[in-house]
Amino acid sequence: MDEEEHEEVSQQNRERREVSKTAKEVVEGQTPQVLNLHKQIRELEKERRGLVERLGAQQDFADLCAAAVVAMDPFPVPPSRKSSKVAKPISAVLDLSDWHVGEFVNSREVEGFNRYNWGIAQNRAFSIVTDFLNYVDVQRSVYTIDECVVCALGDYVSGDIHPELVATNEFPLPEQSVKAGVLLGECVLRVAGHFKVVRVEAVGADNHGRLQKKPQAKQKTANNMSFVVHAVAQASTERCPNVRWNVAKGAKLLVDVNGVRFLCEHGDAVRGQMGIPYYGFARMVGREATRRMNTAKAFDFVNMGHWHVPAFIEGRTLVNGSLSGTTEFDHIAGRHAPPSQVAFFVHPKFGIFNLTAFKC
Repeated sequence: MDEEEHEEVSQQNRERREVSKTAKEVVEGQTPQVLNLHKQIRELEKERRGLVERLGAQQDFADLCAAAVVAMDPFPVPPSRKSSKVAKPISAVLDLSDWHVGEFVNSREVEGFNRYNWGIAQNRAFSIVTDFLNYVDVQRSVYTIDECVVCALGDYVSGDIHPELVATNEFPLPEQSVKAGVLLGECVLRVAGHFKVVRVEAVGADNHGRLQKKPQAKQKTANNMSFVVHAVAQASTERCPNVRWNVAKGAKLLVDVNGVRFLCEHGDAVRGQMGIPYYGFARMVGREATRRMNTAKAFDFVNMGHWHVPAFIEGRTLVNGSLSGTTEFDHIAGRHAPPSQVAFFVHPKFGIFNLTAFKC
């Protein structure tokens, strides 16, 4: 290094020391109040950067959802069926929940008790809808059945709530949500061709669709991928004039069917252990009945999913099955839950009857 370059480096070092000395003097000369304001500014700036990063991540997630909405080949349209005009009108109810779209169950890991993937999910859903419509046709020889109420009770996606699901799911969460929404919409459309009115009563505050590890109570519906599932399904059916959607804002929804009132929820709020929590159901129903007593929010039955085993408990609680059936976790625990969805009829005088779990 020659003398001129050495002098230039020395000058730069002197300038750095002067700047550092000046900054130190400025800080030391300020009052505690000013220093505290500087600290607050730094903390707010850090928080602002974090919010910008999270907003960017949310936008990326929304972009992935939008990218998953692609043109799909239309499903074949089944022939429509007409209702009879015999006896008192009744309503048909079909529960749809616990589809776990995106989950992959390897038959070799469950000794052949089950296998599950996206293709099987579609086949099972359409098979159940077909069986349900045949079931309605049989009853039409006696009853007029112009209305169908579809109770959509959540857990449509496998989700990312456990590390093993993140590692083994068939496709990512945004794609799970869109596919589940398309499938739900198609099932509603297939039902709509056979009734004058189809009401979809939807609860989205579920378990597998949640976007955080720990379950939440506030904004449980909005912060959940079931929100996307319902939006896609509604878009799929918006041109069908006899389909009406009612999506709950909270975790519970009171539904009137032919004068009989059903309190619908997903069911994950029921606490229990050692299998199906029958005592937990009884306690939950008792608490709800007590607080709604002598009010406009009273109910006749509770209708829920989540527990994967179709059941009618103590004459008050209806539990839906699942589309996915036995998983590796069920297999380890020695449980077997054949894939099924529940349907029944509601008479204005006699209430529910012909409760059936359609298996596939």
